Amino acid sequence: MGFAYQFTKQAAEVLFHLREFLPQETEKRNPWFAPPFVKHRLDSLQKGLKEERDTLVHLFSMEIGPHAPCLLSIVAAGNLPLVCWHDLICCLAYAAAHPKEVTVEIKLSSKDDVLLPAFINALAAQKKSCLEGIPVQFVKYISHNTGAILFTGGVQAQAYYSLTFSRVPLLMRTGRTSLALLNGDESEEELYGLAEDCFLYFGLGCRNVSLLLVPPGYDFEPFARQVEAHFGSLLKGHKGYMNALRHARACQTLTTEGALTANPVPAVAWDLFVLENNATLAPPMGTLHYLEYEEAAVAEHFIKKNRDLIQCVVGKGKTPFGQTQTPLFTDFADGLNTLEWLQKLSY
Repeated sequence: MGFAYQFTKQAAEVLFHLREFLPQETEKRNPWFAPPFVKHRLDSLQKGLKEERDTLVHLFSMEIGPHAPCLLSIVAAGNLPLVCWHDLICCLAYAAAHPKEVTVEIKLSSKDDVLLPAFINALAAQKKSCLEGIPVQFVKYISHNTGAILFTGGVQAQAYYSLTFSRVPLLMRTGRTSLALLNGDESEEELYGLAEDCFLYFGLGCRNVSLLLVPPGYDFEPFARQVEAHFGSLLKGHKGYMNALRHARACQTLTTEGALTANPVPAVAWDLFVLENNATLAPPMGTLHYLEYEEAAVAEHFIKKNRDLIQCVVGKGKTPFGQTQTPLFTDFADGLNTLEWLQKLSY
């Protein structure tokens, strides 16, 4: 049985069992990893493994040369549960295809250092584990003799690794965000999906929608109702989010009253979020930005101009509503094909 078949089967089983007890453990370590969100993440990863098994079998048919690096390093962010999942799978597939033994080392964020070790330990304990012959190590510091680094994180950390490992192949993915292109005739189901796109994981992911492109006079009330129906109890019961929302409301009040600027920015405070007319792609927690467009071509121009800052675009004919946090395996972060990059290490 090939690695892809082994991994998808065993990993799906492990994810299913971990969801029974790990969500509570992760919340103790990181209050932003609310159990419902952790369960959603584990369930979506498990579902993806089952539904995309044939795709993964095809993608993992890699040819890795004997002179390709035998030590791969992953620098993981900590904004979402198991945020380095995709990098991990790609590195394991690389290791399985390499004619020599490959070690995969992972530097976890302190915000997400429970889930992946538990997953790896459980996977390694499986009978005839797919990890046999593939050492996976968790480290505090990346080894200076590493052969390649897969990095996800902020600009400062990116600068550090670019300088410290200037001669090492680096796959860099830094902070992006997502937006939605709305036209005013969205159905309740689509708005329900948009609520997920905005507020799953408290909006902390690069695939979370933070900016809404809307026609003039757009009615946000139906969307606000869907946010309340879908996330009301969870958001209102989370101390950290409500503190962020209170801060956002205070800033909104000062701004609209002109205390901070001579040109107040139109903003509306809903029960669960502040809505502000602002073209910035990365608003603070508890705030959604919106930008009005007169013509569709204007909205498309805005998207094109900011493409290097945008992870995905939600809307009709684009990423479907409610699907930003359940990407296909081939929806590579920042549009960078991780598997192709790893294969090129052989050249």
